[in-house]
Order: sequence, then structure tokens, then C-alpha cells
Amino acid sequence: MIPITKRLIDLIRSSPNIDSSFVTSYTNVIVKYGGLEDAYSLFKLFIEVPADYNRILLLEPIMMLGDLQLAQEIYDYCFYQKDLKEGMPSEVLHVLGHLGFTKCTETLVSLINSNDWHISKDACLGLLHLPCNDFESYIKSIIDYSFGKSLFQEFVPALSYKISNNSMVSRLFEWGDRRASTDCNAGIILGIALFGNNHKNMIKNILWNQNWEAHDRGTGTCIWSYISMQHVELTFGELIQDIKSEVNSMQNLRYRLDVLSELLECKLTFKKQPIRFTETNKESIADIYRDLFDWSDDDKDDSIIGIISNTLEQEVELLDKYYHLREKIEMKIEHNIEVDLLRGYSEKSRSIS
Repeated sequence: MIPITKRLIDLIRSSPNIDSSFVTSYTNVIVKYGGLEDAYSLFKLFIEVPADYNRILLLEPIMMLGDLQLAQEIYDYCFYQKDLKEGMPSEVLHVLGHLGFTKCTETLVSLINSNDWHISKDACLGLLHLPCNDFESYIKSIIDYSFGKSLFQEFVPALSYKISNNSMVSRLFEWGDRRASTDCNAGIILGIALFGNNHKNMIKNILWNQNWEAHDRGTGTCIWSYISMQHVELTFGELIQDIKSEVNSMQNLRYRLDVLSELLECKLTFKKQPIRFTETNKESIADIYRDLFDWSDDDKDDSIIGIISNTLEQEVELLDKYYHLREKIEMKIEHNIEVDLLRGYSEKSRSIS
């Protein structure tokens, strides 16, 4: 067990009302540097008070670092006769699926149409990691029942990836573009992306299409848009270039700058990988910084900040947002340089010893 895991365990036990942001910071680092022993230790802490929000946050490293043996222990503790015990958080469903625990597949399938949004969401996300061959007809019936509605269980459309082929993509797009509420379209965006990078342009069109409001943080869609753009290998460089080509349409430019800023915030702050097999963005933060803020020549400020200043003079709030983003990215670049330096010292020390 790494020292930071022990520190987190001591912290939660000694300060039960600790702010959840501190716990999340610890779990992000544990996911990055921890291992199986850390997952087991955190599970023991979780089951002490499984309804406590800070302990629910521990499920993230448990999910990312655990194995099938731990999944069996989670199942034995959290389930009774194939049902999630009362008081257990729905996130357990996602964890078991993510760990590939096939014993719970039937239960997860039975919950995808639950009236509880959280249960349905976590059951769907869990099922994305499990073989669903024996349940294709039932899953298809739920998707067909939901299709074309404005409101539905939001992540059910993502399961299209498990039971259909590329012919489903155009239907999903039409559903999201014409009928689905923007409060309820994250699963459609994810479902399209899961069919692969052949649909990169469609995901980009969704991001730029104001009908979708795909960057909305209030509905939670932004996170799933970010996950989706990564999976289809859509880069920030491509989005930034699109914006620089859109300076003649003020309305589109303003909207695209809003979308880009929210996705950049995800790049800087979102550390999770809720779907184990999805691709992740490989662009360096330094390259993104150059794409955003470099001038093409000394006499013309065609950076994103220059475009806002020269084209959208009244958008002071938007300009401030990009100045703040620049500061955050500069801090991230400095942090990465420091991490590389410390890693070099560590490797040198090991080679000497």
C-alpha cells in the first residue's frame, strides 16, 4: 500500500466531515500510483459506512485498481439474492461491471430501466464492460421503447453499442438532434462515440450544434462529450482550428468558444475513466497551449484571445474566461515540468543504488 492511501484512510477516520474535494484529490493520485493492495484497503474503509459520500468516492480507485477476487468480495458484501442491498450506493453496479464481474450481468440488465436515474446510469455503464449476448433481445426492446422520446433513461442508448452495428449511429443522431431533451442526451452522444473513430466528424458536429448543448455542465453532458471526443480521437487542435476558421459568424464563434472552454476545463480537471476501454486524449497540454495562444506572426494576434478581442469586443466575460484558462494551463505546464524533474531524480537515484 502506498503511503498516501494510508494517509487518506487515517484522514477519513479522524475527520469524517472532511471536504470531498480533498478526498477526490487523494483518490486521483491513488489511481495513478496505487495498486491492488490499495484497492483492498480502501474497500475495507468503504464498508464501514457505505452510505457516506466520502466513502463512495473511494469506489473510483477500487474500480480502477481492483481485480475479480475483490469484485467477488464487493458482490458478497453489497448484494443479497442478486439484489443490491438497501443503503448500498448505485455506484457499486458500475464498479462490478468495470471489473468484468459477469455474475452480476443479469442483475444489471434488470436495472437499466429503473425509475431511479442513478441506478439506471450505473447499471448501463457497468454493462458496457460485460458480455450481453444472452440479453440482447431485452436490451433492444428497452432501446426501441425509449427511441424517439424526449425523456428516457439517459444512458440506455449507450447500450446500442452492445447489441447493434454502425447502422444504428444515424438513428441515434436523429434522435438526439430532433427529439431528445438536452437534459437527457449524454447516453446518445456516448453511444455514437462507442461505435468508433469513423464517427469523429459526427461527434464534432454534435459539439458545434446548438441543438445539443453538449457542453452543458449543469446537465452533466459536458463530461460525456469530453469522453466521447477522446474515444473518436477528436483533438483540441482540430477544434481550435475550426474556431479560427469561423471568425465570420459571430453567433457560431461565440457558441464554439463556450464549448471549447468547457471541454478544456474537463481536460484540466477530469481524471476519471468511467469506461475502461475508451481512448484517452494524448495531446500534451503544452501543444494545446500553443494552439490556443500563439500568434502566427508578430504583427497579427490570431490567437484565441486575439480573436475574441478583435471580433467579439463586448464579450468581456468570455475574454476573462480564456485569460483564466491560460493561467490554469500555465500552472499545469509548470507542474508537469516539476513532475518530470522529480521523476528524473528518482530514476537516477535507483540507477545509482
